[in-house]
Amino acid sequence: MDPKWHKLQQIDTEYSADSVEWCPHHPLNDIVACGTYQLAEDDQGANLRLGRVLFYQLQDDQQLIELNRINTPAILDMKWHCHIPMIALADAAGCLSLYSINNDKGSFSLNKVKDHRIDSSALALSLDWSSLCNADQIVVSDSTGKLNVLQAGSTLITDRRWLAHDYEAWITAFDRWNENIVYSGGDDCKLKGWDLRTDCCSASFTSKRHSMGVCSIHCNPYRDYVMATGSYDENILIWDSRHMTKPLSRIEVGGGVWRLKWSPNIPDILLAACMHNGFSIINVKNDNDPTIILSYMEHNSLAYGCDWKVMEKTSNLDQSLKCNQMIATCSFYDHSLQLWYWKSTTGINI
Repeated sequence: MDPKWHKLQQIDTEYSADSVEWCPHHPLNDIVACGTYQLAEDDQGANLRLGRVLFYQLQDDQQLIELNRINTPAILDMKWHCHIPMIALADAAGCLSLYSINNDKGSFSLNKVKDHRIDSSALALSLDWSSLCNADQIVVSDSTGKLNVLQAGSTLITDRRWLAHDYEAWITAFDRWNENIVYSGGDDCKLKGWDLRTDCCSASFTSKRHSMGVCSIHCNPYRDYVMATGSYDENILIWDSRHMTKPLSRIEVGGGVWRLKWSPNIPDILLAACMHNGFSIINVKNDNDPTIILSYMEHNSLAYGCDWKVMEKTSNLDQSLKCNQMIATCSFYDHSLQLWYWKSTTGINI
C-alpha cells in the first residue's frame, strides 16, 4: 500500500456509480451523496436508464452508514447548494431535481423539494450553482449541446436556453468569482465561455486547446482567475481566465478526465477522476508546472466521481496540512464507492 493514502471502506452501490458529493455545510459536512446510473430493459426490450441516490453519513471518521436511498432516473451529475444543505440532481430523463436534508430528531434523509423537466428528449449531463450573490441560479448542460439557465424560486423556471456545442455538452460551470460568466465543454472538443449579460448568441471565447471532448471544468476556490479543465484527451489544462487564448500549463494523467475538484481545505491541490487510470492528486502551487503527488488505483473500473470532505474552518494552513484529507471516490462498472484519506503531510510542499 502507498504510504500516502489509507483506504477505510469499500461499498457496493449495486448500480454503476458515477457521482459523489460531500455536503459542504457545517455541521452536516459528514453527509455524502452518491449518484448511480444503470442501463436495463423493460418487458418489451426497450432501454431504460435507472438510477438511485444513496445517502450516507460518516461515522467515527471510519465508515459510511447508509441513511436512505431514493430511486430516480439515471443520475449524471449532482451539486450541493452553496449556502444551504440542498442538492441538485441532473438525470437521464432530462430533469433537474432539488432535494433538501430533513432532520427528524437526529435522523437524516433526503426529501424532494421541486423538479423541472428541461427536455424530455435529452439527457441532463451536468449542472452547477452560482456561488455568489445569485445562489439560486443553476446552469445545466444537456446531450443536445444546449445550456440551460434556471432560476430556483418557489418553482424551477428555465430562464434561457441556447445551443452551445455541436454535440453533447458534457460539462458546464459558473465562474466562481463572477456569476455573470458560465463555461462549457463539449464533445466537439471545444471549451467555451458565455457572458449571461448578453443574449449568448455567440461565445465570449472558444478554445480548441483540448484535442478531444471537454468533460470537466472547475474554478479554484482560493485564487481568482485560476481554472482547471479536463478532457478525454487525458490532459488537464490550467488556465488564467483573463487570458483564455493559451493555458498556463498542461499535465497528462493517463486517462480521460471526467471530474476535477479543487481541494476546499488546502490551496492549489486538485483531485482528478481519470477514467481508465484511477484518481490523481495534483499540486498546482506552480501554475506552470503542476505535479502528480498521489495516484489512487484501488478501483477496478472507470473512475468517474470524486470529492473532498470539507474540514472544520481554520486559519492555520500548517494545522490543515497535519490533518488527513478525507476523500470519497466512485467507479462505474464495478459499482464501487470508496472512502479513503490522503496523508497530506507526505509528498507535498505548499
